[in-house]
Amino acid sequence: MATEIQNLTPVESVVEEWLRRYFNEEPGGDFGISLERLRRKLREQTSKIGVFIDNLETALDKNGKFLEYRRPYVELLRVLADSDVHSVTLVTSRERLRESSLEVYLYPLEGLDDEAWREFFSSCHINCDCTILSEMCSAYGGNAKAMQILRGAILTDFSGDIHSYWQENSTDLLIERELKDLVASQFTRLQQIDLEAYRLLCRLGCYRYQDIPSLPIEGVLCLLWDVPAQKRRGVIKALQDLSLIEAKKGQYWLHPVIRDEAISRLRLISEEWELVNRKAAECWTQRVVSITNINDALTALEAYYHYVEISDFEKAGDVILQGRGKKWGTGLPLGSSFYQLGLLQKNFSVIQRIIDDIKSPEILIRLYNILGYTYRIIGCIREAIECYEKSGKVLGTLDAKQTEISILFNTGLCKLELWEIEAAEDCFNSVCILAEQNSNLDDYMTYAQCCLAMIKSRFGSREDAFNLAEVAFSSISTSTRVTLWGIGHSLVTLCLTYKNLGNLKKSFELCQRAIFHSEENNFTQIKAKAISCLAELFREQGEFARAIFHHSEAIEILDKIGAKSDLAEAYYQLALTHKKMGEIDQNRESFVQAMSATGYAYALFNEMQAPRQVEKVQIAMECFEK
Repeated sequence: MATEIQNLTPVESVVEEWLRRYFNEEPGGDFGISLERLRRKLREQTSKIGVFIDNLETALDKNGKFLEYRRPYVELLRVLADSDVHSVTLVTSRERLRESSLEVYLYPLEGLDDEAWREFFSSCHINCDCTILSEMCSAYGGNAKAMQILRGAILTDFSGDIHSYWQENSTDLLIERELKDLVASQFTRLQQIDLEAYRLLCRLGCYRYQDIPSLPIEGVLCLLWDVPAQKRRGVIKALQDLSLIEAKKGQYWLHPVIRDEAISRLRLISEEWELVNRKAAECWTQRVVSITNINDALTALEAYYHYVEISDFEKAGDVILQGRGKKWGTGLPLGSSFYQLGLLQKNFSVIQRIIDDIKSPEILIRLYNILGYTYRIIGCIREAIECYEKSGKVLGTLDAKQTEISILFNTGLCKLELWEIEAAEDCFNSVCILAEQNSNLDDYMTYAQCCLAMIKSRFGSREDAFNLAEVAFSSISTSTRVTLWGIGHSLVTLCLTYKNLGNLKKSFELCQRAIFHSEENNFTQIKAKAISCLAELFREQGEFARAIFHHSEAIEILDKIGAKSDLAEAYYQLALTHKKMGEIDQNRESFVQAMSATGYAYALFNEMQAPRQVEKVQIAMECFEK
């Protein structure tokens, strides 16, 4: 079939040609008579005849029916579909044939696999790098035409060097003109026959299809705001029938090549570009009611990318700061969910991208606080303190006691990580003074009391430590403002406190509770800290095998999420366990292991620029050497 409508050959001429060329039969003066002669000839054949009709879509309208002035093709296909004729007819079409009088079987063409691509390129004497070829095959969905076009470009422009070709062109899948024209022609035809489907296809280009590789049906429907509700699913179905949108089990996505063309066309209309991104962002925001796992968090974050695309940085900041549901107490911000779930680097990439463009003081302060907390977890304590200082400067004259006390408390945690005990204690005492003046800040009172109890259990009055720990433990259960994240951290801190006080039974109880609490809420970092604490408790009881097992478990988790400060402490505690084993068993190997673990702790604390922590480790190393 011709690729342009105006060049379509009338079916009457096609049948005449067939009769004369293949059957030495003269056509009748009437089309109906010619068709009957063709039917008779096909029935008389002793061997089967194959009929191949290529690119039928040119003759079809947007509903899959033949164009009005090419309706006689229906009659030809009815003859070819006759069960008595000795022929098989194969039709190719980018669009589905939907004529009710014809029974057709659909055979969707799948893309070729890696092995087929490798065989094809090898036959053309192109040395195939397995990894690169797999990437290319995946990027183009195994499309055979793309394979053929790429083969020519690699041979002609890169002398068969597939590695150099992909290194230069992997970011632009439509770099080859033939391929771009092929894809563009599909868009142009869709624009001519079904404008609503065309608009939807272009709008779907706004989605990233990366962290969340596919969309629920709501993500597609929200882009059809200007189409009557009863027609929307029909528009989606039209794209499915044309294989321009991928669909499986209620999830939808665009092939990367189709997405590239869609987004380039969408960007040309600035008003449409902004509106589409806002609609998509709103859909993602409404999609996630509460965050219970990594997928929830990444889904909620998708709205951020849409706002960044249209330079609405305040709304992008709102996405990071929005709390969802009551799963974690009062509904902590999305940014907090990232460090709870161990996705620490995600906070850096999204916050640092927008923070210099934020004008709202309230948003800026809260972003600095989340950024500071994340820096502290990965062991960049100086950078964390700097974030809190910036947050304090922006705070200025704003009446925000909640923010002020949060800055104080988190600065105290930073000082504690640096082992600057006096400075940390001053911060926590200031938190308690502020909290006493406002009953709405009782959650921070609890957090600060836990930290003070732990400090005093090691460096101060054991009696004061015990009293503070008892009060804080009671508050964890009674305060409505203590978050689930806060409960987890407080349990671990109290566990260490009771260990220092010699109450191992209470410490074991709190440790197990902290681990269960962390698993229930997917708090990766807290779980690792609790496991490390559990290892310390087994060491105190002389159960070294169990202690070593839990030390290793905690180290593996902390190393994986990049929690440098906690990782350094975990190595330090592992060293203490090996040292104690060596003292009891007089085993030189245990002292060697202790020195090795101490070396890791020393290096990590040194990277953190925590001189007092380094000094603590050095003292331990000197003891081991003796």
